[in-house]
Amino acid sequence: MSIQIEKEFLERIKALENRLGYSFKDKTLPLSALTHRSFAVEYHRKLADYEVLEFLGDAVLSLIVSEILIKTFPEAREGELSQIRSAVISEAYLSKLARVINLGELVLLSKGEIAQKGMERESLLCDVFESVFGAVYVDCGYLIDPPRQIFNRFFKGQLIQDIKKGDIPRDYKSLLQILTQKVFGKTPKYKVITAVGPEHAKTFTVECVIEGIRTTGIGKSKKEAETKAAQKAYMKLSETEKEE
Repeated sequence: MSIQIEKEFLERIKALENRLGYSFKDKTLPLSALTHRSFAVEYHRKLADYEVLEFLGDAVLSLIVSEILIKTFPEAREGELSQIRSAVISEAYLSKLARVINLGELVLLSKGEIAQKGMERESLLCDVFESVFGAVYVDCGYLIDPPRQIFNRFFKGQLIQDIKKGDIPRDYKSLLQILTQKVFGKTPKYKVITAVGPEHAKTFTVECVIEGIRTTGIGKSKKEAETKAAQKAYMKLSETEKEE
């Protein structure tokens, strides 16, 4: 990267470094990590976009999260750990972590992407979050410790808290069905309690019932309400199973 281009984007790169607590030796790496393909095409000089770093960062984050899960939940089975890791290494969750450090405001986007509020899209935020960790990994000589330290410093606490609270994107209806089949030999029943509001904007309240467990969920669709009710039932039944 030429000195002129480096100065043009240096403020953005510095902002990223401040948020990560990490200073890049090679400033082209954070620039690439923040460059969407649309901007690279639109810009008047050749710039590398974040796609290759995103590919690498996905693997880096998968390893870091795997280590955290094994150390935090030593009694968990492989299948459960895999399910949790898949939920965490997802667009929905990684985009949530990206918002913790306001990563979206640093991304270089084309005018068209900006007009469509591309910086708010879960898919884009997830991609950039991965690319940033890929950039750190490459910059430090392909060592896992520096990106691990960054993740642990800013995101590990929230990750563990969200997992324990069940506040991660999981298919709770399927998980609950598997658990209730194992414990009770039957599946839960769902019933719509209320559907309030105009036809195009109803709010549903759904009840989930299985043996002595009864929970409710509220959502903008029956599916969303069922999922929330299933999540509560799954967490409650899981806690009961641990105690026994």
